[in-house]
Amino acid sequence: MGRVLDALVLLLYPVIVWGGLMHLGVRWTALILLVLTGRRFIIALLRSKETSRLTIIQAVAVVSIIGGAAVWGSELALRFAPFAVSLTFIALFTISLKSTPIIERFARLERPDLPPDHVAYCTALTKVWIGVLSANSILILYACLFADTTLWTVLVGPVSYGFLGTVFAVEYVFRKWKFRDFNNRNIVDRLLRVVLREKSAP
Repeated sequence: MGRVLDALVLLLYPVIVWGGLMHLGVRWTALILLVLTGRRFIIALLRSKETSRLTIIQAVAVVSIIGGAAVWGSELALRFAPFAVSLTFIALFTISLKSTPIIERFARLERPDLPPDHVAYCTALTKVWIGVLSANSILILYACLFADTTLWTVLVGPVSYGFLGTVFAVEYVFRKWKFRDFNNRNIVDRLLRVVLREKSAP
């Protein structure tokens, strides 16, 4: 339940900020967000051995930024939090290339005996996602610095999520086409098996 709440707060962050700024002002909005994000910060500290470094870094960064917004009444600080979170993801993907790429780690959760061609693909895909996340971060930074509150909400919310979702969907279809590796328990995979095979038939 806690992870679901964290995900909802992250997903709805732009809307919460927009609504808060429209009706409550910077400090009250920041205080509400501190309550919503503070739970993750506390858990990250209490369970440091069980919590990933990414979660701890994100929690500390977000709470620090929102706390600064509450103290100084800074709307810019509230806008900046998604950019900081995006940077942590870029760092995670980049650092993982020095050992086991993050995409490969996820892939091995489903298939521990990952073939060499899949391993190479995971490495390449991790690099692609670094580029995608970097482009998304530039969009978020632009929204932070130059967009008004409503446009910032649209760019950081629907546009940003839509961009990432589209890349994920296109890559998923391409991966299924490339490796023909379908999971019969997954309804999407069952549909893609039919569609891709029909298209590839002579």
